[in-house]
Amino acid sequence: MKYFLTSSLLFLASVFVFQELHAAQPSLAFKPAGKGLYDFNTGKLKGRLKLDGSRQGVATVVDVESGQVLTNVVGVFSYYRIFSTNRRYGDGARDWPTTSRLLPDGAIEVHWPAAEEHPLEITAVYRWSAPDTLDLQTTVKPQRAMPDFEMFLSSYFSDSFRAAVYMKPANDAKGKPAFQAADPGPQSKSGYAMFPLNAAVEKMILDGRWKFPPSPVDWDIERWLAAPLAIRRDQSTGITAAMMARPQDCFAISCRWNLKQNESGYRSLYMSLFGHDLKADQTATVNCRLVIGKGLSDTEVVRRYKEYMKQ
Repeated sequence: MKYFLTSSLLFLASVFVFQELHAAQPSLAFKPAGKGLYDFNTGKLKGRLKLDGSRQGVATVVDVESGQVLTNVVGVFSYYRIFSTNRRYGDGARDWPTTSRLLPDGAIEVHWPAAEEHPLEITAVYRWSAPDTLDLQTTVKPQRAMPDFEMFLSSYFSDSFRAAVYMKPANDAKGKPAFQAADPGPQSKSGYAMFPLNAAVEKMILDGRWKFPPSPVDWDIERWLAAPLAIRRDQSTGITAAMMARPQDCFAISCRWNLKQNESGYRSLYMSLFGHDLKADQTATVNCRLVIGKGLSDTEVVRRYKEYMKQ
């Protein structure tokens, strides 16, 4: 009996150790961590996806090698404002009630039901497609017509990250598109910059949707995007976060103008998704991607973007 008990205890201990080691192994799958909470550790990045009804998004992202926390406030890929022509629905989708579930492949599906204040169903899937790459698919279904529909997606990084946007040459000058630092110029009036794809979508941005309180924004609009592609790069470590989408899925990128190292304020990147009319009960889907890595040069980010466009 003594031998049997000792063997059983050793067996249970070995199972426990195996499970602990297995759980700690890097994986592209999210792991449940409580109601509406999901942890991840891809081997390069780790953190938590928060979908519990308040300040929702990928709340924390940490660089595994250095232990550096890369995010701030609500983190990255957090659904924020929802608009149609000259109208805003509620304050922020990041605080709307949700339900979520772990999919068989380790991705997370989250659902926002329609409500009187926001007559719109939203379904999103967060999926790690590579250790440094997070994909987000967004599907919406309005209960009534929503002209010039926009979903405004927010991401916030720590104070050491500076923004650059992939822009066309200034004033139609000859040359190739390039990343330009999002630094305010003499003509900049506000603290925030919006970079649309073209003049047509600029009219939509200025239709009055950004005038509603709380927190109305008077955007500085000074340059055109070459593609929906922007980065924030840590000045000391070189860790770079690149956000990207197809032109048919994202019509503008915006951010807080770059601040000084010790200056207070958000280090944000925003994506304006959809940008077209939706009929009642019409389902529409868009996709976007976040790539985070050390040593991602501007050239490499553009290469990764072109690779994404081919998928």
